[in-house]
Amino acid sequence: MVSLTDPIVVTMALYFAGTILVAWWFGRGASSGYVDFTLAGKNLELLPFTMTYFSTFVGGGLTMGIAQKAFIEGISAQWYAMSQGLAWITVSTFIGVLYGFDVVSTPDLLGRVFGSYTKYFAALFTLIGQISLTAAQTIGMATIIATVTDISLQVGFWISTLVFVGITVWGGMSSVAWADTFHGIVIIVGMVVAIPVALSNAGGIGAVSSQLSPSGTNWFGVGLVQIASWYLLYITVAGAQQHLLQRTWAAKNARVAKIGVFLSGLVITGYGILTATAGLIAQAQGAGIDSSLAFAWTLQNTLPPVFAGLLLAAAVGGVMSGADSFLLAGATTFVNDLYLPYRGGSEGVSEAHLVRMTRSAILVFGIGAALIALSGIRIVAVESIGLGIMSVLFAGILAMFWDGTKREAGLPGFVVGGLVFALWHFGLGEPALLGEGPLESAVPATIAALVTIVLVSYLYSAGETFTVEEIKQAATRDMERFTGGEATVADGGQEMTDEE
Repeated sequence: MVSLTDPIVVTMALYFAGTILVAWWFGRGASSGYVDFTLAGKNLELLPFTMTYFSTFVGGGLTMGIAQKAFIEGISAQWYAMSQGLAWITVSTFIGVLYGFDVVSTPDLLGRVFGSYTKYFAALFTLIGQISLTAAQTIGMATIIATVTDISLQVGFWISTLVFVGITVWGGMSSVAWADTFHGIVIIVGMVVAIPVALSNAGGIGAVSSQLSPSGTNWFGVGLVQIASWYLLYITVAGAQQHLLQRTWAAKNARVAKIGVFLSGLVITGYGILTATAGLIAQAQGAGIDSSLAFAWTLQNTLPPVFAGLLLAAAVGGVMSGADSFLLAGATTFVNDLYLPYRGGSEGVSEAHLVRMTRSAILVFGIGAALIALSGIRIVAVESIGLGIMSVLFAGILAMFWDGTKREAGLPGFVVGGLVFALWHFGLGEPALLGEGPLESAVPATIAALVTIVLVSYLYSAGETFTVEEIKQAATRDMERFTGGEATVADGGQEMTDEE
């Protein structure tokens, strides 16, 4: 029986109410235009941009996931976050170049470069990946709520699902970005304060370390290959995947995008040490729990209830940040890159219609992802394929800047990259290299895609070339129709088809 006066329950309820209030306030007026809804009017300032970029991944993997991994393997689990932070710092050096393309989605950009067939290919796998990621996040939120409050799993599931779907439908990127800002500030400040307190209450660094095995305190225990593999993987994620590039294009200007990505990377670089410490405390204290509950156990057993409730609620909010981000990215891709081409273009389509369609897609995909997760269907394989293809798209982003790239080379490159991903991930099981650790499947797949694009470009001398400036100019002409207040919009503009 759930006690409505339990400090943790009260704190989490108030936190959810605060999330809804923030999302409602900043999402007002989001329906005024397509770019307003999908890209927050391309007007995100530094604070919301940095926090939404940070919060997209902070909940599941970077909080509970690292604590779980540290509970099992030791402090070296923090490299999962540090490698990601270092990758984002690296990406910040060229994110301004990607910002210069006036597009709404990654498939849209790649379609302008490599043709419509490539656009549909990229859109399909982006949609699969984003829905799969959304489904994975929904069960994560419910599990935390059910574990720490005794609320049933199904009730917690639908509460969290309705909140993240509702705020995304209501305000699009504006609601999502500012809700992420709320989550990000609370969890950053809270973790910086809470983990030292938890460590002190557990007896201090010496007491915790003395209870760990030598491997538990080995900072490079996961292996240099694994660390390098994570780093390269997250460069492809930040450089090509829709949920992060959509944020890049929502920034107010290139300076905000560059500084925001750098700052979020800087914070994440140190964040993993805090969450890994939570896992180590649970392990050192001999917690007889499932490893996935290490983070929640440490907070519940070493912190005052209200403080623990606030951080647990922020952790749920972080997972929610991922879910609403993936959901918005999937809906945007569907409407922009599949629905409009299916209609034969967008002549005569009002921006109000596009917003309604995007909201409808959010609702359908959100409830659909929730039902997939609740059904117990294993979505790991589908999620892995979607994520792998989305990472492989980074090869196309890189190839854009080589003046020898042919338009016709994009689709063969992505197909080969997808096949290599499937072989490496499912056929070989991500084999260990040099006896140190596995190489993430997206890395050889992206390399294979890039090599294929280069080879096809060399061999197909009759193929059509392009310049980055041509792509930018065509995209800008189309985006001006969105931002210029006209009633109708055009999709695709000067996009070349694969047959042309």
